[in-house]
Order: sequence, then C-alpha cells, then structure tokens
Amino acid sequence: MSYWEPGEVVLRREWLHGHLWTVIPTRVVVDEPGLLAVYLASGTPFGFPPWPLAAHQHPWQVAGHTHWTGHGKLMLHRPDDPYSVDLFWAGDERSFSGYYLNLQEPYVRRERAFDTLDHELDLWWPTGGDWVWKDVEMLEQRIAEGRYSQALGERIRAAGAEAAALLDDGPHWFDTGWDAWSPPDGWQAPALPAGWASATPRTQRSSASGLGLPK
Repeated sequence: MSYWEPGEVVLRREWLHGHLWTVIPTRVVVDEPGLLAVYLASGTPFGFPPWPLAAHQHPWQVAGHTHWTGHGKLMLHRPDDPYSVDLFWAGDERSFSGYYLNLQEPYVRRERAFDTLDHELDLWWPTGGDWVWKDVEMLEQRIAEGRYSQALGERIRAAGAEAAALLDDGPHWFDTGWDAWSPPDGWQAPALPAGWASATPRTQRSSASGLGLPK
C-alpha cells in the first residue's frame, strides 16, 4: 500500500444509497498504517454533485453552506474506527476548544480520496468540561425518514456507546499533543479538482446495511 505525503490534497467523499453525496478537499498531515490525519482549511469549498433521489439532499446544501468557515479543523482517523476525532480551535489566539468525535462509516482508501458517510450522532468534549451527546434526536429522525436503515441505526448506536466508553474510561489515543498542532504556512484552502463529481454510482457493499458506499 502506498501512503500520501504531507501536504497532498485528497478528497473526503461521502456516499449515500450508492450515490456520491458530497466531496470536500483536505490536506494530508500524517498518513501511516495506524493513522490518517487530514486538515480542513477555512474557506475550503464543499462539492455537492447532482443528487438523483427525491429525498436526502445534503443538509449543508439545503442550508446554503458553500465552504468551511471559522478556523480550520484537524481530523484524525484510525483504520476501522467508526468515528473520526476532529479537533477545533477558536478565537483570535486560535485557542484549542475541544474534541469532536464524529461518528461515521470507517473510511475506505481510494487513489486520491477516502470514502465514508457521516452518521449524524456525535460526541463533543470541550476543553475543561465534560463530554456531551450531539444530535441524538436527529439520528432518530434520519432513521425514520429512511436516510439510514434500522440495521445501520443499531450500528450507529453501538458505535456511539463505544465512543462514550472511550471518553469515560480512557486512555485517549488522540490526546497526545495534537491540540497544539497548527497548519504550516501556505496551507490555504485547496480547490475542488477537475472531474470531482464524475464518480458514478456503484453497487452497495453487502455488509453496509444500506449504507451505499461503493465497492
């Protein structure tokens, strides 16, 4: 397996019901056997390809969000984990504000991209405070409206319980100095590359319970 170099632009792609849902360019911070860390810079554009279904248009597109705002965020992924750990900073001094455990499908590497799907349910652990659940009711709504299957909903809840236990019990594999990280000079928001929306729908993985990631 070949790994990406620091500074390379790779696409974070989400697939829903077998169709490309959104594409976001990121820069590689670290790519090694146990960790993929990427940076989402302020001003990074969101790519929303034409959506072929009558429902489940991306909520950021519906809300008119076109790019990432505020400070950039760092996203840490371990192979097979059903979540990423996103680090946030705030204020003029860029003070570390906390960890956000973003529940999502374990990422799948592609040639210049990695594929996943956000699972709505999240956990927020602010600096100096206790962690809290995010979007519990929204998860149930997404299941009811058919974005996620009942089986996938069960997997998401189980992943949430796993993440909560990690925060409660420790040790925290991600709490190793990443809060002091800052992007190198010149790491501005990358543009979406030509052909970013050209991926075609592919057969769903049989193990994905209706998730819709491509093979």
